[in-house]
Amino acid sequence: MNRQGGRDPTPFCLCPFAASRDTVQAEAPPRLGFLPQRGWKLALLLACLCTIAYLPALNNGFISDDYVMLEWAKTSQKDFSFLFKIVPDVFRLTTYIFLGLLQWMFGYRHEYFYGFTILVHVLNCVLLYRLIDRVTGSRQVAVLAALFFAVVQNPQEAVMWVAAMACELGALCMLATLFLWLRGRFVASALCYLIGLFSMESTLVTLLLLPLLEFSTHRKLTFRRECWYFLVPTILFAVVFLATVSNNYQVTAGTYRFGARGLWVLVVSLHKLIFPWLYLAVLLVAASRRQLSFGELRSPLLWMVIALLPFIFLTYQSHVPSRHTYVPAMGLVWALAVQLSSLDRARLRQAFLVAFIAVNIGYIWFVKDAQFKERAAPTARLQEQLGRLLPGRLMITNFPLNPWIAKMTTTLVPGWEPEMIFVNEQAGACPDCLQLRWNDNTRSYDPASSGR
Repeated sequence: MNRQGGRDPTPFCLCPFAASRDTVQAEAPPRLGFLPQRGWKLALLLACLCTIAYLPALNNGFISDDYVMLEWAKTSQKDFSFLFKIVPDVFRLTTYIFLGLLQWMFGYRHEYFYGFTILVHVLNCVLLYRLIDRVTGSRQVAVLAALFFAVVQNPQEAVMWVAAMACELGALCMLATLFLWLRGRFVASALCYLIGLFSMESTLVTLLLLPLLEFSTHRKLTFRRECWYFLVPTILFAVVFLATVSNNYQVTAGTYRFGARGLWVLVVSLHKLIFPWLYLAVLLVAASRRQLSFGELRSPLLWMVIALLPFIFLTYQSHVPSRHTYVPAMGLVWALAVQLSSLDRARLRQAFLVAFIAVNIGYIWFVKDAQFKERAAPTARLQEQLGRLLPGRLMITNFPLNPWIAKMTTTLVPGWEPEMIFVNEQAGACPDCLQLRWNDNTRSYDPASSGR
């Protein structure tokens, strides 16, 4: 749909053998429910792409912090105030709600947890399509962006790590907030914003993304009195944040610290996010002797910058972790779609799309999945060892992760309890314990031996 309300005269076609690009629709097709007519076919295609891309995650098992969060989910069901003691997890409320529901429905069968994260990713792809379609008025740009986002590997950690599902849930609330606002559903938009603030703190940047999309859609900024609807959720978030900041381990441990270094982290993170695909797209447009549409790149580039802002003040590395690029990656795929849609040659556009899908899925399957299996090895091998042993007191040495992760691993093995496990402690702490030692070279545990 263009800005005057009509449909694009040239519909985007995935199949090179379908109608030619000169085909013109006489009128806009009627809308059907949440999606436009034929939108369910696009949703099905997005679901297939998301499932194919992240299928390897289904057998990865739980990874490191997953075990701790699963235990905290159980504890918070009995005592909700517990989340205020482990800040910033109070701002992961929806994550703990869904972890509790998944535990209740499926126990500790990890494949269902990953199935849920893939489902959330599908919903975000559909919402992104609807949002960009509304903002740009171009069905072609919206379809391309959604297809790119379904498989883009940059934010894979948000889908392939259960503990990082907050990034997806926060993004879902953010997209719903923006879409409902542009549809004039102001109360529902503010409610989604409130839920988003307690799904992921970074949802706060919705206050900057909203005027960006307003300007991109209408080419002007208009202050509506409905903007005040966002005031109450923002004040509530600020009160909870300030009241719990002294217990926020990300602040007290120095994980995040304001400073000029954040600008360097922003630059590095932007480069890692857009490399190599946006560079290639710009070169492709330039090589086709088309005028580069830098003006239309302004909004998606600003989206990337704004969405990265909450995370650039980290102190432990020079770029934002992949899980936190989930929302910034939406700006990347929007920019890619804008560039490719400016190409006259449909086959060239389709070749780029196919290459993008194939390379990104291949990278997730053969590179990223292997990394997640590597991260899961200490706990996955420990589960196997516990399954072979009779429950009893056990000393684990050289464990490479937080000792609590080893203790929580016992909850997945019948008969074992966290209190039975001693992790990385002096031999005198349990002289009669059986012993397991993690071997970094073989990525496995040496056979159990008696501590006597």
